[in-house]
This record gives sequence, structure tokens and C-alpha cells, in this order.
Amino acid sequence: MTNGNHYWQVEASIYGGAGYAPATRKEYAAIAKSLESEAAALEACAASWDAGALQLQAHRSSAPMCPALSPGNSSIAYAHTSLPYASVGARCTEHAAMCRQFSQDLASTAQLLIRAHSLYSDAELVARRVLSETLQAATQRYPQYALLGLGAVAAGGFLAGWAIDGKPNPVWMSTATYPFQEGVLAMLGFVRPGQGILSTNEVNKGAGTIAVFSGPLKDLFQGNQLTVQEVHTDAEVVQASSSVAESMENLRRLAEERLGKISLDSGLEYGTIAIQRYKRSDGTNAWLVTIPGTDGQDDSPFGWEQNIELMSAYALRRRKADSARMVAEAMRQAGIKSDEPVALIGHSQGGIAAAAIASDWADQYNIQHVVTAGSPIANHPIPERTWVTSVEIDDELVAALDGAANPAKAHWLTVSGHVTPAPAPTPSTVDADGFCAPGSVSIAGHTPYDAAQVSGEPTDGREISHWLKYHQAAYRNASDLGSPAVQRHEAHFQHVIDGELKETRYYQGRMSRAQASGHGER
Repeated sequence: MTNGNHYWQVEASIYGGAGYAPATRKEYAAIAKSLESEAAALEACAASWDAGALQLQAHRSSAPMCPALSPGNSSIAYAHTSLPYASVGARCTEHAAMCRQFSQDLASTAQLLIRAHSLYSDAELVARRVLSETLQAATQRYPQYALLGLGAVAAGGFLAGWAIDGKPNPVWMSTATYPFQEGVLAMLGFVRPGQGILSTNEVNKGAGTIAVFSGPLKDLFQGNQLTVQEVHTDAEVVQASSSVAESMENLRRLAEERLGKISLDSGLEYGTIAIQRYKRSDGTNAWLVTIPGTDGQDDSPFGWEQNIELMSAYALRRRKADSARMVAEAMRQAGIKSDEPVALIGHSQGGIAAAAIASDWADQYNIQHVVTAGSPIANHPIPERTWVTSVEIDDELVAALDGAANPAKAHWLTVSGHVTPAPAPTPSTVDADGFCAPGSVSIAGHTPYDAAQVSGEPTDGREISHWLKYHQAAYRNASDLGSPAVQRHEAHFQHVIDGELKETRYYQGRMSRAQASGHGER
């Protein structure tokens, strides 16, 4: 049983976004296989050295009475000599350790090459799709057994997590079941047995069906009058950005400030997004829209209920979602013109709203890049001209709610993070706010390629990996890998917002049953 504080790290895998020529991919794969082959050979050599040390020990043990081998008789002359078994055996053990270390280094290099260049991502996605569709079919055909099995796996994860954390922690249930989540969730699309096996949008169709009833019910309790107005602050919450990583940090600051998790004395509250205008060298404008996730407040357009409409397979229903309507209205008030380049970044529901804007307001705005963190958007019809960078954590559950993996296309890049325990960071890598410095070597003795430290204070056991700091660590690790696909998407995002920050404006949304003061949208 393990108690006390825990640090966490994230290792990233990369899918899509590459667009390699077959010859290039084949060349990288050949190098990776060669490294793995040499690693296996060195491991075999290490095993031989270990065997030699054991044989020397066996030879020494076979002559226990030999006086020449007695440590206390080294100064006495005998008629015969003997091998220095102890020193030779020690050298054999040293050689074994060296060969094994070289083997591990080569194997690690091969894995880094595979991850950085997404060499086997196509095969992995096919295997993932096959597993998901098989689970969907099995769950539809034998729901009681499938759900019982899933429950057993979740219970096992819960008990294992209890042993690790020293206390009950339901988060481990999601960690244990993440390989099965997409397939089981796809079954919730309410299709008849056998339907949907060759499609991926069952959940979105199901959400569209539910939204027909949940939408009016939500309007009954919350109202459908959306009021969007600009709010002002002197605090620098969302600062100038020139990269995806910096924009994700701004997204975290805005999200945690409006929820009260940090205090920047901004006065900003829930239901607030940020819109920034950048002036390019040619005098034209570029825009960056920062959209935090669900806040769950009763009169917020970013409540829990709006997620259902945003997830709908039908554009008309998505356009009725309050959070998407609020973002679109704020963009109109900010003065974004139809021909000006726009980048959107959002976490959780904010990412779904960004995907909906890119999908359903494509005729009104020039959405060139969308960045999402922990957002289930695999089935949103985002046009090919819009680049998508999705960051997900494999066990966060929320990103799996669409019941499908993201498309692996040149314009759509997915960074998938896997969370593991980490040693405590060295003091020099932690800033004044308790966050690890981006790009630094945060674990003593490790390189940035191994995994990226999750920022912030240690946790008392496993926590939900849906927090944005886990997505930040995943993207940092993907960047450290030197992936050409990540570099390509990063360069595109930077090009969209390239320029001098001229203004940052904040817009707040509220829902009501009656017309309120300020600007609104029906």
C-alpha cells in the first residue's frame, strides 16, 4: 500500500498530421527495426555475461576445500594456481549491466522514433477501431454480459487504486476501463443491433435524438434568452501568445480564474471567453478565441446540458447550443470579419464549441486552426481547410464520449497522452507558482523525451486527468519528441496568429427567460 503525495508525468503518442511519403515512412520503420534488433542482440549478450558469472560461481562452489581458493591463504605458495573467481565474476556482471543498459537505450531510441514519426499509427488506429466495433456489437447483442464485464474491470481498477492510494478513489475506475470506453459508449447511440458497425457517429446521432427533448427541457428551467456583453479587467489573464503551448497556458489561466481555482484579481466570472486581435505586418487582423470548458452554473451558457446539443450529429441542433451561440455572438461583437483568419482554442466543452463553430459557421468566419484539449469532436464535420490539433488523455473518459477515434488526416493531428507516476521534480525546474518550466528537464536523471512532468503541486492520490494541466504536459512531451507532424501543426498555428497583440477583450454570457440589458442573441 502506498500513501502520501504523488507526482505525475505524461507520455505522448501522435496520430495523423504527418503526410509522409511511403518511402520515407518505410525508411524510418527500417531504422526503428534495426535499433530494436541491435537492442535484442545486446540483451542476449547481457544474458551470456550473466550466465558466465553463474558458471564461474558454480565452478568455485564445486571445490569448497581447495586451499588455493581460501581468502586467508593468499600468501601461501601451493603447487597449483586458480582463477580469481571473485574478480572475474564481478567483471562478467559489470559487462552484463553495460550490455543491458546499451540494450535499453537502443530500445528506448527505437520507441521514441516510432512515437515521434507515428510509424505504426495507422495499424494502431485500425486495431483500435476493430476493438471498438467489436465491443459495440457485443454490447448490443449481449448488453448484460458486456456491462457486467466492464463493471468487473472497473471494480478491479477501484480495488487496485485503493491499494495504491491507501484510500478509495473512483478515478481508478476510468483508468482501468479506458481501452473499452469508446466501444461501449458507441452502443449508447441507440441504434438497432447490427447498425452502426461501419460508422463512427452513433453517439452523435443519439445525442441529436436526446437533444430534441433535453433542449426544450433545459430552456424551461434555464431560459433560452442569451445575453452576451463585454466585461473589462485590468489584470493580464490571457496574455500575448505565439504558440500552442502559450495559448494552452492562457486557456488554463482563464478557466481556473473564472472558477476561483487561482486568483489573479481580474473580477472575471463564469461564462467568460477571451478574444484577441493581432495586427500582422501587412496591416491585416488575425484573431485568437480562447474558450474554457463547462462551469456548471445555473445561468451559464456553458452548463452541463449544453454538451448534449453540441454533440449532436445535426448542424441545426448544434447551432442552438447556448455555448456555441455565445462564442459566435462574441465574435460578431468583437468585429471579426469573414475574410480575417481565426484560430480557436478550447478545453472540454470549450473545444466542442470551437469544433461546432468551425463546422457550422464556416460560411461566416475564416476558421483556419482549431486546438482542443479533452474534447470529444471526432465526428464533427470540420472542413478540410481548417487544421485541427486535438490533445487527449487516454483515460480521461470525456474525450472518449464521442465513441470514436479522431480522424488521422494531414490537417487533423491528435496527441494522446498516457499518465504514469513520476519522481518529484528538482527545485530548479519549478517556478514561483509551483509549475514546471516548459521544456525543462523536470526529473533528475531523465531527458525531456521520457515524459513530461504534470505542472502544479503533488496530489494525494490519482486525480482526474481531464484537468488541462495533463493536456499541457502531453503537448509538451509531443513537442519534445521533435515530431515533424507536431512541428508542422505548430508552425501553421503560429502563422495564423502571427503579429503584434493589439487588444484582448472578454465577453461574458448569461441565460435568462426575459430580455436583459446589453447585447443579446435569440
